[in-house]
Amino acid sequence: MIKLVCCDIDNTLLHKNNPASGKGFPGVLDNTGILPMIATGRSVTDVARLFPDAVKNAVIASYDGALVLFNGAKISDRPVDVNIVRAFADGFPGNLKAGCDVIYYGATDCFTVGNNGGRAERRLAADDTMRGHLKKVASVAEIREPVYKISVFSENTSDFEYLAADWASYLNCVFRNGSWCEFVSAGTDKGFALGVVMEKFGVTRAEAMAFGDGVNDFSMLEAVDFSFAIEGSAADKEDVAEFVTSDVIRTIRNIALGLK
Repeated sequence: MIKLVCCDIDNTLLHKNNPASGKGFPGVLDNTGILPMIATGRSVTDVARLFPDAVKNAVIASYDGALVLFNGAKISDRPVDVNIVRAFADGFPGNLKAGCDVIYYGATDCFTVGNNGGRAERRLAADDTMRGHLKKVASVAEIREPVYKISVFSENTSDFEYLAADWASYLNCVFRNGSWCEFVSAGTDKGFALGVVMEKFGVTRAEAMAFGDGVNDFSMLEAVDFSFAIEGSAADKEDVAEFVTSDVIRTIRNIALGLK
């Protein structure tokens, strides 16, 4: 019996090849007794805009599991240590090649420090993320909320290799794709967040489903027995999940709810 269904957003619930695939989540689970969960690299602000019903009805694991909320209450809270944020900022961009931008993500807003090359703003606009929540500050000392994720934007991919290796003891590189990479606190990922939620609600891996596509979903997919990779995704190609699907809602209806 399925008791929890966890879904990624980008290229899973929101899939460019099947725009209707994620419509109806988490509503498809209303009045079923099954707990819906969204696990995403996005902020709670974005989740609330894209899936307004999730704020009331679902567990939200934002920033790749760094901040987990249910009905507005924190289940897990793993911001980057403030001293690590300041040390990272102090070492940047001096140890990197020119032309890098950084975004620091708080619970509700994100921040750029000083003058930058505009890559960060363009990336946010392209992804339609943190709309109206980007703020510029002179230094990280002006950021008055916990930082849950740090994103670095650069045309020099060797910068990412340096950062991932040099900060591995303090930061987990959860995502790397082309011109940007993302870091959360060490030990944090979607699998960790899902494990916290499963323990809190008494759900075993045999009672949970998870849907994902990317490398940052691997730990989440490996945490449950009913794991589904989106067809053609990295998770599918790497054979991380037990099953493959092209339609999340149909799969939930067929397997979790026993409907056709």
